[in-house]
Amino acid sequence: MQNPVTLVINPLAYRKNTLILLLCLLALAGVQSYGMFRYYGIPMGTGSIDAVISWFFVGALVFFTTNTLSYYHPSRGKGLYVVMLPLVLAYLWLKLTDVLILAIINDADYTLFFDSSAFYRFSVCYLILAGTTLFSFIWYQLGEKEGEQRRKEETERMAKEAELFKLRQQLQPHFLFNSLNSINSLIGSRPQEARTMVQQLSDFLRGTLKREDQRFITLGEELDYLKLYLDIEQVRFGHRLKVEIDCEEEYLSWKLPPLILQPIMENAIKFGLYGTTENLVITFACKAEDNILLLTINNPYDSDMQPPKGTGFGLRSVKRRLYLLYTRTDLLEMSGDDGQFIVRLKVPMVNV
Repeated sequence: MQNPVTLVINPLAYRKNTLILLLCLLALAGVQSYGMFRYYGIPMGTGSIDAVISWFFVGALVFFTTNTLSYYHPSRGKGLYVVMLPLVLAYLWLKLTDVLILAIINDADYTLFFDSSAFYRFSVCYLILAGTTLFSFIWYQLGEKEGEQRRKEETERMAKEAELFKLRQQLQPHFLFNSLNSINSLIGSRPQEARTMVQQLSDFLRGTLKREDQRFITLGEELDYLKLYLDIEQVRFGHRLKVEIDCEEEYLSWKLPPLILQPIMENAIKFGLYGTTENLVITFACKAEDNILLLTINNPYDSDMQPPKGTGFGLRSVKRRLYLLYTRTDLLEMSGDDGQFIVRLKVPMVNV
């Protein structure tokens, strides 16, 4: 037995539908009584009693069938259920109307007419109930499938949100540990710079907390946040680090995931400065093509000292977040050639 379909009933709509059903039954009763009078000579009064009782119980059985199928769906023998339930109900209807109508109408000629039309009455009632049962069964099955699909989509959405949250939480310790190590190395030799770095780190982490519930932010907000991170790195590396940002104002309102640039920039600094005493110039550029914002981060690297990996946790987390948000695997591209490592980030336009 499957779970029942949960229905939200509007009282006004329910009363309206009930009134429409009653009017339809009265109309059918009128047509039947007129037909009995026109073609069989049955008096209108007698025919009306027959029609009202017959159609009243047909309507009651239709209501019973639809209401039952809204709560009970057999998991096996579905085809047999659709056939047998109307068959049993039509037989009971025939016997019940036989007793009631003939108890009210005491007429030998009418009794003969009623008996001769029993098979026709049974067939009409069965077809109505069979059609109602089949329609209700399909209707509620579709309702269940739609409900299951909604629950599946909601579950997938929650799982996606949980993974996104986990990825973002993993980035914070990853960056925090590096910053704390740098602060520790500065405390003895350059205490003022260490205090400055602690303050900047505090501002950076405070901004992280403010963005926990945001799915998308503007590029302008992301760049402001990125500058907080670069200020921290500037304290660590001083004049050795220079970042050139080339982004026109028209792109600053573009929506993108929060904290998506910081891991890429951290990767550029790591593979550009670590292990060397040379100065580093990182360039950041943006442009839009066909509803896609293309962000390019370019940093030099020493191919003799280290390979242009760029595939650590930071970039892997960015690629995974992009897939979860846009269901695409082609939004992050990396290449290394002639001493330059380039990361290209594509951000599709979204309406939020």
